Amino acid sequence: MNQKQWQCHVRAYEKSSQSKRAYTRKHNLNYSQFLYWYRKLTEQTSVSDTPDFVPVDIKSPVATTGNLGILEFPNGIKLVINSPVLLAQIPGLMDL
Repeated sequence: MNQKQWQCHVRAYEKSSQSKRAYTRKHNLNYSQFLYWYRKLTEQTSVSDTPDFVPVDIKSPVATTGNLGILEFPNGIKLVINSPVLLAQIPGLMDL
């Protein structure tokens, strides 16, 4: 069976009220293979749906005349750095 077929079974199982064991018996599926694909497909979904966030603690604003830089992330979020104090903290945030 290919990945699309397993995706269909995983979706159908999640909509059913059966246990994994009962679902695999009813559909004549190998239980171990079903568990493998269930974990693989549900982990892919959960990882992409839950972004990681890093808390940022800003003690006091520092007035500057302009932007020192802009960080643009792949998801489109932009972080405008206008404080030398914040700019100095960025390398420490990257060690997470």
